[in-house]
Amino acid sequence: MSETTREPKTTWIVAALILLAGAWLRLSNLDNNPPGLWQDEASTGLDAFLLWTTGHDRAGRLLPIIARSFGDYPLTLYRYLSAPIVGIFGLSIGTERMVAALGGTSLMISTFFWTRLALGDSKPAIGALMAGAFAPTWVHFSRYGSEAILLPATLTAAMALFELARVRSLRWPLYAGAVALGLSAHTYHAVKLFLPLWMIPFLWYQWPLITALARTHSKHVIGTVAVFTAIVLPSVIMAFTPDGMARGRTVAAWEHYKGAELVRVILSNYLGYFEPGMLFLHGGPAVAQSIPGVGLWNGIDLPLMVIGLVFMARHSKEHRLYGMVTAWLVLGPTPGAITYEAHNVGRVVGWLPAAQIISGLGAAAVFGWATDPARSKKPVPLLLMIALVSGWIITAATVFRLTLVRYPDITERDFQFEISRAIQCARDRSKGRHIVVSPAFQAADVFGTFHLSALPKSAWSIGTRSTVGENEVYALPADQDIPIGAPLCEIHTKHSTEVLARVYEALPAPAK
Repeated sequence: MSETTREPKTTWIVAALILLAGAWLRLSNLDNNPPGLWQDEASTGLDAFLLWTTGHDRAGRLLPIIARSFGDYPLTLYRYLSAPIVGIFGLSIGTERMVAALGGTSLMISTFFWTRLALGDSKPAIGALMAGAFAPTWVHFSRYGSEAILLPATLTAAMALFELARVRSLRWPLYAGAVALGLSAHTYHAVKLFLPLWMIPFLWYQWPLITALARTHSKHVIGTVAVFTAIVLPSVIMAFTPDGMARGRTVAAWEHYKGAELVRVILSNYLGYFEPGMLFLHGGPAVAQSIPGVGLWNGIDLPLMVIGLVFMARHSKEHRLYGMVTAWLVLGPTPGAITYEAHNVGRVVGWLPAAQIISGLGAAAVFGWATDPARSKKPVPLLLMIALVSGWIITAATVFRLTLVRYPDITERDFQFEISRAIQCARDRSKGRHIVVSPAFQAADVFGTFHLSALPKSAWSIGTRSTVGENEVYALPADQDIPIGAPLCEIHTKHSTEVLARVYEALPAPAK
């Protein structure tokens, strides 16, 4: 592998501009986009707030390794990272989603530096950064307050840190990389399968570094392994408890199919994630997991990935990164394949950033061919470069429009927005009156506690009203019987007059 060389300033300027655009795409308007708040986000944010204020999650567990949530027992790294954010800045939709946005942004940074350090060349690194900055799945899971994005973020951070240790002959990145790699075991359910499989090509990739250290500084090998083991072990132990296995008993394919049918379902699910239409055209079936109007990856990635795969095959012996990324691409769909459901995008988010690095290698190959002095002044290479640059400009503009403009308008009903807006309206217009939240709302206690966390516990309650009391405001879903009272708010989508939730106050006192 070649060593990195000093890059011209223009390289860093281009990388910084792409990174800023990608960060803006991930960090802007998180309070309102995605619209509303999904109940899993509400549970995650509430757990984080309680961990900051009490050290317990909402199930009453002290410093949990897994949280009960709604009985799906998620791993808790997202909650601990979110705790100081919601604790210091207040519990809101935007603050709950901040860890996902920062995690997705850090994933861009680590992808760029891992690729550049490994190859000693900024061109494929910038190509990977471009592909990652505007990858629809990557963007979406950086805006939705789910722990899923932390899985690829921690794995790629570990790769970048170990690469830094190798290239710069530094020792502290070894331990930082071990921490990042160990923390991946506390991110998302898919890691229980993905990490053990991923560790096989990872160890192959790192073997030259491991053997070199073992000969001269074996204590660092032992120390790195010890740090990784100490961080991973609690998650491994918890995975074999009844709570840790609860999610698997619900979604694992072998709980629903047996024998040849089980093999058929797993194979069908695995291959289904490579379906070109889903990857490059229309995305997954659930709009809460992908952006309508675009694939999981961008259309421009298809030709670039084909070129990148051909390039890696022709130069397979030159860099271990090629083998590592290929293995990553192959392993990506495995957590989704072993469940009974097809095309659950969240379960394959660990796929990132393999496809984007391959796309970046393809872009670098095109750039290198087109700028070769032997042909750079000919019309075909020039047109090819114009097509590449124009394609990425159009792609970036499309992703910006679909994500920041169109997505919140067409997916309101997919994020339980009416519950959040009704409770927020009751809070904002209560004027010190007692707030009553109807139990007919799904997860009413979680949404209520989330949105009303800044109020004293005595300031609100869960309950049903047929008549709104004099000192009360009452939030209820539209399909519940209308109470005797005066309407205060009506919640409906931007493009419909259908009322989905209401807030009522007491009727005005009769004039004397």
